[in-house]
Amino acid sequence: MRIATIPFLPPYEQIARLLFPATHIAEEVSMSRTAVTREDGAYHSFCGLTCVGWLYQKIKDSFFLILGTHTCAHLLQNTLGVMVFARPRFGVALLEEADLSKQQPELESLIDEILADHKPSVIFLLSSCTPEVMKVEFEGLANSLTRPDLPVLFVPASGLDYTFSQAEDSVLQALLPFCPEAPAEEKQVVFLGSVNDAIADDFAIEAARLGIPVAGFLPGNHFHELPAIGAGTVIAPLQPYLAKVAQRLSRERGATVLSSLFPFGPDGTRAFWEGLAAHFDLSVDLAEREAQSWARIQDHVDLLRGKKVFFTADNLLELPLARFLKSAGCEIVECSSTYINKRFHKAELEALDGIPIVEQPNFDRQLRDIETYQPDLVISTMATTNPLIGHGVVAKWSTEFAFMPIHGWAGVSTLANMFTKSMRRHAQLDPLDDPIWSMGLMPGAIPVEIPLTAVPS
Repeated sequence: MRIATIPFLPPYEQIARLLFPATHIAEEVSMSRTAVTREDGAYHSFCGLTCVGWLYQKIKDSFFLILGTHTCAHLLQNTLGVMVFARPRFGVALLEEADLSKQQPELESLIDEILADHKPSVIFLLSSCTPEVMKVEFEGLANSLTRPDLPVLFVPASGLDYTFSQAEDSVLQALLPFCPEAPAEEKQVVFLGSVNDAIADDFAIEAARLGIPVAGFLPGNHFHELPAIGAGTVIAPLQPYLAKVAQRLSRERGATVLSSLFPFGPDGTRAFWEGLAAHFDLSVDLAEREAQSWARIQDHVDLLRGKKVFFTADNLLELPLARFLKSAGCEIVECSSTYINKRFHKAELEALDGIPIVEQPNFDRQLRDIETYQPDLVISTMATTNPLIGHGVVAKWSTEFAFMPIHGWAGVSTLANMFTKSMRRHAQLDPLDDPIWSMGLMPGAIPVEIPLTAVPS
């Protein structure tokens, strides 16, 4: 018996249904009908500032400036593993006590220093929790720091409102006004989402092989290489956490947003390319290509088949990852995500029909279910994975998936290995009650068994 709460609508959606009932009903036709249970957990799980980790490497002439505290600085240095002397293209403007009495933080001298040292084409000014609470007016601050040859763009990225992957959505929305307007008769595809150069090359080559014209990637490798987007553009999202910028591209530029599985795994990649080709009146059958891709990861599939997998909520990649594992023969005990958009995630939800899907899950309930169902693998957050491993649960950081090249045909092997590596590693470890783990420790330091339950608040 599963424990679930009654689904409810957030206040803004209740108001929308009252004010615009006809519009809402018309839009709901294109939404997935797959049942989603909403619980009372937190929407966010990890700080949005960590998007800097992959975006500063993607946009090579950018600089990411975070207005924050020492906690923000420690987070970025420890999470991204970059030392100060490496002079990375991101930094933290530390708020001091003197800043509390000022109307706005003074950052002009920092901008001069960044310009002299890094010569960026664009600076992204990211918010964090403390200045958000202080009610810093970021839009005005960014505008005051902008120079004729150096735009400073505000990016809301605090952990108060966003998961760490959704902050990329905010960065792309900031870039949108700088994308040229494409002629309506010019029909090309723009791949939406940050991927490394090897994966981007793989997508460009595959598009050329299928005869699909490519306008570019958003974001591009450089600020002045942003693709032209217009009414004839087809937007192909590569990441499942970019719903807001995709919606803006549709509304403001008239672009068509591809509704398909995301390109994760052989099944998702095939559906992605076949769906994209159909928008260009191309009929392609990639069944043989999919079969070859599955054959290349047969060793991983043999290990995954029949295994029970449990997803707690973290990075918004859970739906396509669970769908890939289902296709590989896994039993998905539960797939939870911090935020589910029934329109943007429609194809993924339909592929997971019959599987318990939970939005904003209650972690205390999840702990009880993990103890009850005894899954073979749990995909969980950085904060909870290590404690789960300490209790003998085979678990993996979900955070890692956001940093790895797991998209398209080129990323299939990496994706499969992400799951099987944890299972193989656990199988090679000595049991947790083996004396080897407590050898040489004082008696008081020897761990005792603690039940797998959440600490009451």
